[in-house]
Amino acid sequence: MPNKAELNKTDKKAPSKKHFQFFRNMIVTGILVAVPIVLSLWVAWYLYSRLTGWGLTLADTLGLMSGLPPFWRTQIIRVLALIAILAFLFFLGLLMKVTIGRKVIAKAQALLLKVPLVNFIYSTCKQIGDTIMSSKSGNMFRQVVLIEYPRKGCYAIGFMTNENTSENSEVARRLEKGDLISVFMPTTPNPTSGFLMFIPRDECIMLDMSVSDAMRLIVSCGAILPGSEEQDGDVE
Repeated sequence: MPNKAELNKTDKKAPSKKHFQFFRNMIVTGILVAVPIVLSLWVAWYLYSRLTGWGLTLADTLGLMSGLPPFWRTQIIRVLALIAILAFLFFLGLLMKVTIGRKVIAKAQALLLKVPLVNFIYSTCKQIGDTIMSSKSGNMFRQVVLIEYPRKGCYAIGFMTNENTSENSEVARRLEKGDLISVFMPTTPNPTSGFLMFIPRDECIMLDMSVSDAMRLIVSCGAILPGSEEQDGDVE
């Protein structure tokens, strides 16, 4: 039987261990909250700096706003450069609504397609853009599917991006399969990379899950299930 001294010693250690676990859990929770915020702000600032850097170069060349304090001068020029970019994109959008503008842009596109290497980059980017613009809700992923991968009995989440028939797809004609769908299977936790697979429709399980729910499932490595609500529990 332990004596009173040993029991008192054990009682003193227990609260100390509990306090340490509480402190550790709070630190981990703080990291999980801070990392997405910091990364988002860093990416936003990086893009902002890259997109508006030309404004600073132009202002230095022309000697504009040289009387202002350096910090405020830099920020004012960057904001003006960003406004100029938005105005330029707005102008391009207006051109596409006008017949003459469409002809000018079409000629510029035809010129780009004749330049070696540039034509490949441009045509690829244009096809991706056209796919996104033409798909419903601006989303190239039409439906969430479940496929057997990498072996029988194991399943992975994928996104149907297109339907291939013998009339519109050489892949379907070569394989002599009339009901073939294009499936993009993203990697986790980074869904920006993945694999493109052509799979018979009857080998895919069509899910009612939304694309956003599927993305959350992939990014969280399966920790966040569709339809489940995140609840804050008491830290033990």
